[in-house]
Amino acid sequence: MSFRFLSVAAATLRLRRHGTAGDTGSCMSRSVGIQAGRVCPGCGREESVPIVWGLPSSDLFALAERGLVSLGGCLFEPGGNPEWACGACGLSWGREGDPTADEQALADLLGVGWPDVVRVLGAGWRREDACESGGLQWFVSGEPAQVAVGVEAGRFVLARPLVDWGARQDVFPPDGHRFTREDLQWFSAEVTTAAERIASRRRRSFRWCPTCRRPCAPEAFDRTEGMCASCLAVHERFDQ
Repeated sequence: MSFRFLSVAAATLRLRRHGTAGDTGSCMSRSVGIQAGRVCPGCGREESVPIVWGLPSSDLFALAERGLVSLGGCLFEPGGNPEWACGACGLSWGREGDPTADEQALADLLGVGWPDVVRVLGAGWRREDACESGGLQWFVSGEPAQVAVGVEAGRFVLARPLVDWGARQDVFPPDGHRFTREDLQWFSAEVTTAAERIASRRRRSFRWCPTCRRPCAPEAFDRTEGMCASCLAVHERFDQ
């Protein structure tokens, strides 16, 4: 028998979000629980959860009692409602599409605005948890991570995310060359194509975990047990 393990903090629900008082509302998928990379501008803590606007269901009341969402009510601000509520200081803040702290750091290192990063390289960037640097600060995007960008003083390279068993692969441009801020702004098609080519190769290496039914990076998949490392850890706890 196989089990499917779900974490509420990582679950994705269909939450209803209203844009203005005249809207009827639109459904969107949003993760619940503390939002990685969403650093509160009031207290600097990373303890913010999504705010749900409109009439909540019983399920949303239950999530709010557990601190996984915040209920915003049915009043709508003319300039749009804040998206997150800080669990540490209570501040309601942010708008949909605002960069995370890591995403803003990437834009600052590249010397461009966040919209330029989204237009050329996409979103979802976070700092890579890796020891290798070579003077570069590395960020990855995708879940599981599909492409990495290494940045230093406005110059950057693209590559596959770093894995435990070898050197970084698919580094582009090759031979020590680097893209510049001007490439990002004026020759963006070449950068976008290179990033998607690397991401596509990386996706072809993914495995499918039959337990949690999610794609899994090869370095996080146990071939002997036929499941991802997270599910294997749960199974091992069951066997103790």
